[in-house]
Amino acid sequence: MKRTIKLRALTKQDIDKTLLWHQQDDIRDLYFGHPYPVNQEMEELWYAKILTSNIPTTVFGVEEVETQLLIGITMLKNINLVNRNAEFAIYIGDVSKRGKGYSKQATLQTIKFAFYSLGLNRIFLKVLERNTIAVELYKKVGFIKEGLVRQSIFKNNQFENELLMSILKEEFAPNEL
Repeated sequence: MKRTIKLRALTKQDIDKTLLWHQQDDIRDLYFGHPYPVNQEMEELWYAKILTSNIPTTVFGVEEVETQLLIGITMLKNINLVNRNAEFAIYIGDVSKRGKGYSKQATLQTIKFAFYSLGLNRIFLKVLERNTIAVELYKKVGFIKEGLVRQSIFKNNQFENELLMSILKEEFAPNEL
C-alpha cells in the first residue's frame, strides 16, 4: 500500500486548523471529545497539555504526503503502561479529504506505533452505534466488537448506544501498511 499520509507531532502552528475542526457540527456530533463549542483559550489549553507530554495521551497530526497539509488527528488516550492498553480516536477534519482511505492508513499507523513503539497489547475504542462508516473502518483494520453500551451518550436531546471495540497485538496485521 502506497502511503499517502504520515503521522507527525502537532505544533502551535496547527491550532487555528484544529480549532476550526472542533467547531464543525459533524465532528462535535460524532466525536466524544468536543460535545460543546471550543474557543481559542480552550484549544490553547489543550495544546499546552498535548505539546508538553506524551503520556497518558499521545496525539498525532495526520498529514497528507503530497500536499504536506494537516488533514486530521489520531489519539491514543489513557495510555496505561502497566496493563499495556490505550483508547484510540481519530477524525479527518478536512471534509474534502474524507473517503480517500486516509483514515484507514492513519489508524493502521497509529496502532502499529502503539504495539511496536509503546509495547501495548490492546487498543480499544468507543464509537456511536449509528456511526456505521467508522464501525466498518474499524472492522476492516481488525477491531472486534466487544460489546454494546446502551444509552450511554446523550446527544441531540436523545440517548444513544455506543459500541466498544478492540484489537490485540496478536490480531494486528502490520503487513497492510
